[in-house]
Amino acid sequence: MTKKPRPTKPTKAVFEEAARLTKEDRYVKRKPRGGRVAALDLLFRHLVEEGRLYESEDIQDQRDAVANAMLAISDFLETQGFPLAAIAPVMRPVAALVEREGNSPDPIFAQRDRAGRPKDTLAHHERKGTLAALANHWLSLRSTDEHSQSDKLSEAARKMNGPWFGKITRAQLETAREFVSQESKDHPAVKKAAMIKDQLEKAADKFGSENAFDIMLHWLNDVPLVVGNGPRRGI
Repeated sequence: MTKKPRPTKPTKAVFEEAARLTKEDRYVKRKPRGGRVAALDLLFRHLVEEGRLYESEDIQDQRDAVANAMLAISDFLETQGFPLAAIAPVMRPVAALVEREGNSPDPIFAQRDRAGRPKDTLAHHERKGTLAALANHWLSLRSTDEHSQSDKLSEAARKMNGPWFGKITRAQLETAREFVSQESKDHPAVKKAAMIKDQLEKAADKFGSENAFDIMLHWLNDVPLVVGNGPRRGI
């Protein structure tokens, strides 16, 4: 049996090209899941339900109806193969409504009120998902290593540096992993973790699993505004 050659370490030029392709791949249409007619029927039922709720005189019911309707549209587009990056503008009003509840008005729709301490923003949740996916990938790389999980995550944190990461600690990676593991599949952090995991797997197929980790670090530092805000304390 011929042994598969070990992937070579990419050069800087290869890293840059891999990062560019990874960015472009975020907008490639995926294979649809399920039948389109059934998906449209489900979307219709959801929108009718939310339309009726929207007729309520209660402002919170109206907010919920808007958010749920946008989520239903997003879910339909996702089942039809639309990439999450392309759906992101559709989801922005939903994020704005969520962040409003946390006293953090979206700058697109309203000037931020500085009074009070804002809760986690959508970008903060997506950052958690990204860190969780990277940490999980690193742990899979070191699955046969005899060191403790804490030591492995400390090693991963030391490798995560650059403009997007700032100062990363083992505790932040542990918190991100735990957060993502406890949330539902439609939570922004969970969705972001799934997207990053998919990109890591595709890069691993071309360059090897460990090189994929480094490629993702390079890409995150190169396009920080595409995948959520840069370093933030308290993750």
